[in-house]
Amino acid sequence: EYQLKQNLEKLQRRSEMLLEQSGVQTPEFEAEAKAIRAESELPDLWNDASHAQKVMAKLRRLEASEKRVEDYSSFGDEVQTALELAKEAEVAGDMDESLMLREEASGALERWEAEVSQAEVELMMGGKYDAHSCQINIYAGAGGDEACDWVCMLEKMYTNYAEQKGWSAKRLSFTEGDMLGLKSVEFEVEGDYAFGMMQRETGTHRLVRIWNGKRQTTFAGVEVVPVMPEDTVGDLEIDPKDLQWETFRCGGKGGQNVNKLETGVRVIHVPSGIRVRCTAERSQQDNRSKALAWLKAKLLLIQEQQKVQELQAIKGDLVSAEWGAQVRNYVLQPYTMVKDVRSGHERGDADRVLNGDLESHVDALLRMGATSKAA
Repeated sequence: EYQLKQNLEKLQRRSEMLLEQSGVQTPEFEAEAKAIRAESELPDLWNDASHAQKVMAKLRRLEASEKRVEDYSSFGDEVQTALELAKEAEVAGDMDESLMLREEASGALERWEAEVSQAEVELMMGGKYDAHSCQINIYAGAGGDEACDWVCMLEKMYTNYAEQKGWSAKRLSFTEGDMLGLKSVEFEVEGDYAFGMMQRETGTHRLVRIWNGKRQTTFAGVEVVPVMPEDTVGDLEIDPKDLQWETFRCGGKGGQNVNKLETGVRVIHVPSGIRVRCTAERSQQDNRSKALAWLKAKLLLIQEQQKVQELQAIKGDLVSAEWGAQVRNYVLQPYTMVKDVRSGHERGDADRVLNGDLESHVDALLRMGATSKAA
C-alpha cells in the first residue's frame, strides 16, 4: 500500500507539471479553444478544405488537452477511492476484498502512467512539422528475395504500430519483387503527431535471420516525410530548370493497363540530388502533381533540419549520408534481439517488435533527442 501511495503522489506531480507546461486551463488556452470551436462551426469553413483541415487538427489537439485534465482527475479519484476501500476492508478482516481493491488501484495507476508518458513524449516534440501526418517509404537493399520480404515485414510493423496508436495507414504505391515480397512500398500514416513520432525511423534497418538454411544479413531503407497542407507546399517555389523529370511503366505482375503506359513519374531536384518517384495514381499527370508535392515536402523538411534559408544551400551529400546511416538491428537467429544503434535501447522480444510493439524504441529516441536539446 505504501508503494501504491508513493506512485500516486509521483503521478499527481507529473500530471500537474504536464498540465502547467501545456498551458491548459489558462485564460489564453480558453480563449484559443473558444475561437477555434467558433471557427470550426462556420457554415463556409469547408469552402477552403486545406484551411479547414488545419482548423480541425487544432480542435482535435485542444480537445485532447481538455480530456487529459478530466482523465488525470478521474484516475486520481479512482486510485484514492480504491485505496480507502481497501483499507476499510482490511480493518474489517476481509483480506480478499482488500487485495482485489489494491489490484484495481494498481491497474488504474498503470493506465495513468501510460497516458502521462504519452503526453510527456508529445510535449517533447516541438518541431515545425511534428504534429503532421507522414508518408513512409521503404526500399529493399541488397539481398534479392530476402530483401523484398524484409520490406513487407517492415511495412507490417509500421502499419500495426499505427493501428495501435489509433492512426490510419493507407498504402499509396508499391513495386513487386521478382519472385516474392516488395522492392519498395509507399504508404501514408494519418494521425496527430505521426511524423513527430515516426521521423527517427529514417535510415537503414538491418535484419539477421536464417534464410534458405543459411544465416543471412538483409538491409532495407526507410524514409519518413511529413504530409503537409497544400498551401504549405504550394508556397514553395522551385525553378523548373532545377527539376529533371523521368517517366516509366509501373511495376507489377499480370496485364494491368497501368503496365502498358508510362504513368510512373520520377522527379529529381538537380541542385541537391534529391529524388522522388510516384506511381500512386492512374495517370501520369496526377503522379506528376503528387511527386512534386512530395518533393517539396521533402525539401522543406531538409531545409528545416539543415537550418538553411535557400533551397540552393541544401547539401545533398548530407542527405545521402543520413539516408545511409544504420539505425536499428533486428536479430532473429541464433538469438532474438532488436537494438537501436542511436539510443542503445534493446529488447529480446523481436517478434513483438516486428508485430508493431515499437513504443519503447520510439520513446527512447524521443527522450534522447530531448536530452541532447537540453544539453
